[in-house]
Parts: sequence; structure tokens; C-alpha cells
Amino acid sequence: MPPRLPTLFAIGILASRGLSPAAPPPHSFGRPLIPDLLADASVVDIGGTFYCYATTDGWGKHLSTSGTPVVWTSRDFVNWSFEGSIFPDNFNAKYWAPSAPFQHDGRYYLFPTLEGKITATVSNNLTGPFRTLDGKDIFPGSGWQAFPIEQKSAIDAEIFRDDDGQTYMFYSRRRVVKLKPDLSGPDGRVIGIDTGESAYSEGPWVFKRKGTYYYLYTLGGGETYAYAYLTSRASPIGPWTIPSEKIIAQTDPAAGIHGPGHGCFLNPTGTDDWYFIHLEFGRGSTNRQVFAQKMEFHADGTIKPIKLTNQGVGDLRKDPSLRPNLALAGTASASSVRPGWNIKFTPPSPGRTETFAPDLAIDDSNGSRWMAAGGDATPWWQIDLGEARDIVGTEAYFVKPAAGHAYKLESSLDGKTWSPYGGHEDVALRSPHVDRKSTRVRHLRLTILKGEPGLWEFRVF
Repeated sequence: MPPRLPTLFAIGILASRGLSPAAPPPHSFGRPLIPDLLADASVVDIGGTFYCYATTDGWGKHLSTSGTPVVWTSRDFVNWSFEGSIFPDNFNAKYWAPSAPFQHDGRYYLFPTLEGKITATVSNNLTGPFRTLDGKDIFPGSGWQAFPIEQKSAIDAEIFRDDDGQTYMFYSRRRVVKLKPDLSGPDGRVIGIDTGESAYSEGPWVFKRKGTYYYLYTLGGGETYAYAYLTSRASPIGPWTIPSEKIIAQTDPAAGIHGPGHGCFLNPTGTDDWYFIHLEFGRGSTNRQVFAQKMEFHADGTIKPIKLTNQGVGDLRKDPSLRPNLALAGTASASSVRPGWNIKFTPPSPGRTETFAPDLAIDDSNGSRWMAAGGDATPWWQIDLGEARDIVGTEAYFVKPAAGHAYKLESSLDGKTWSPYGGHEDVALRSPHVDRKSTRVRHLRLTILKGEPGLWEFRVF
């Protein structure tokens, strides 16, 4: 794995929505958290950095495949990046729904669903590489296997450690089991959680706040996804109380949110602020994106129904070194444009049409993208800043970044004579791709040599 770059020009060359010129008009896909197709997010705040582990979407239809496992990181909750895979280069398994990382004995444990089964993995670092636990050199003699071996359809693990040190694994279909102190396997029987529902559910998350345990879970799927919860004052395995308003989030077409599904609940360190982070089923099948919502509690500790929006929650920490994104005042053109995509929903939800115009890569939204037409052998995208400007760097957020890209980037003052500015011929798995060079330019042209021919965002500083 190549050396990890500082997150988004951490030395001071960053973009900020808060520093942007007049915001562009909202579009039907809103402002997702991260510029990529992701689902099943587990987000944590560790050491002043936010980490997002998630299913990499957009690689195939339904759950027949998934993309390279990566972890997105951010210092402010607005600008996100990743560098390479979190698994070794020879990793080749279907990866879904990773748990939040769990620290134990100086290492980090991650419980993703690999090839349809919850599997334990371990790393010395939050960014990997993680390797599966085979019982040979991690837990000698433990007989660890994909977990839990006696249950079918065991996916979507999350780990919770109570104040007394006991660790629990919650997973799909409202199930929980205690884990052994060394995490080497289950410690006792699997317990079913009675939610008063018999339908399928997944995406569990458990937290404790002011003496109350909260168990959160999904109902339905796809466009009908909804989130519900239980509370307990006794323990992480109940007995549980069903609140009178147990549904806290469900599809709201007026807010531009369809199917708020499998996600997590984030409490930034040192605060009593809470955020609901969820997938949104806005493009259908496994073409999902992740959104964040502010969550609030009533005085009695019950959760208020969440007022959904597709516009995000902004930065959760200020960074005084942020610089304006000059691309927001520019205009874009491209070698070709992919035809629009009509997305159908089940009535009464109205459908959507996704378009792929070049200017959508400079709208600072994370939810829209430029895509080249199929068959474009030399796809390029270009920005005119409107006048000659002194710049110090650029960031390119490609579509399908976990598959890798190679590209060349050129600059020009007149749009006719071009000079090399950045890029690389080797295929690199990262987002954004950062180029730093102080020069005076008006035009920048990016030619995609290898990788998906599209851009979520392009920034200029």
C-alpha cells in the first residue's frame, strides 16, 4: 500500500462548504456524506478523526458483488478521503456491512460479512490491513469459524461493550450473543430480541446514554426501509420496552429521502450530540449513498422522530485552515455525456431522473456526478475558472474510486496551449486524487486513462 496522504491537504489546502460562494440550487440527490456509492455505514470518532467503514456499492446488481473494502476518514465530517484497501492485496471476498472497529488488547477488530457470513478480522491499525482470524496464530485452539455457525442469514454484526466489560455481538434478525473475554467466540446461547415484529430486520446498533440502553434496528428493505428502536434500563439483553413512537425514520419523498436503511448512530467524543447515519435507496438496488441526520431526545430519554433532510449536517468540527474552492465559480465541459437515467419507485413515491452534465462535478454536493458516454475511448473533463487564477492544488473525486484510476491533468491560460499539471499513469485506489503545484491557470483538463470515466467532484485551490 502506498504511503497515506494527509487527509485533504491537511497542511492547509482544503475545501469547505462553509467557505463556498453562493450555494448551488439543491437537486434531487441532495448532499450525501461521502462522494461515492456506499451503504451499511459504521462511523466512529477516534482520536479526533471520523472513520467510516461501509459496503462499497455500485459494482454490480443486487448483492452479487461488492467493491474493494476501504475506510473513509475525515477531520471535520465534511471532507472525506481514503487511501487503498483495508485488506491485503490478495484479498478476494465479497465484503458487506462491516461493524465499527472494536479495540481490544491493543489491536482493532472488525466484523464484516464476508461471503455472506459474519467473520472476525484484526489489524494493528484502524486503516488496516485487516486479516481474518483463522484460529491458528490469533486464538490458538479456539476453533474460530465464520460466526455464528449455527445460524442462517447471520449478517450485519455490531459489537457493544457494557460498563462491566462484558462484550456482546448484535446482528441481523434481532439476535444477540455474549462473546468470550478474548473475543474468540460466542459465550452462551444466541438470544432473540422481541421487538413485537416478525418481519425481517437488520442493521442493529446499540448504545447507552444516561443509564438507558437503546437497541436500534431496521424494518423492511429497499424503498420501505425504516428505523425503529427499543429501550432498556436493565441490560443490553433486556428486558426491553417498546416506545409508543418506535419508528424514528422512514421514507419521506418530500425530503428527498427514500428508504433510510442500515446505518449507525454517532456520538462525537466529548458531546451529547447524536447523529443518525443511514443509507438512502435513491438509485435502487446496490447503488446507494450515505446521509447524516441530527437526532434529538425527549426529556424522558425517548428518541424524537427524526426530521429527515437530504442536505447533510455540515462540519462537526471547525478547521481554520480551510481555503475556498475556486472550482465553484467555474464552468465545465467534457468529451461526452452519458444519457440520463430514469429511476422508478413504487407509487406513490415519484421517480427520479439522474443526469450527468459536466457542471455536476463542480456543484459541491457529493450527490451528483459527470459521467462520460459509453464508448468514449478518451474521456476528458475540463473546467474554465473564468479568469486566470493563481492556484496551489486540485482534488479529483472519481466515480468508483475503490477500483482505481490513472489520469493526466493539464493546465492552460488560453484553452489552446496546454502544459502538464498532474496525474499519474499507474492505477491508484484513493479518493481524492491530489495534485499540488503553484501556478497561474484559467483552464484545467483532466483525461481519464484508466478507471470509471466519471467525477463526483473536482476542486481547485
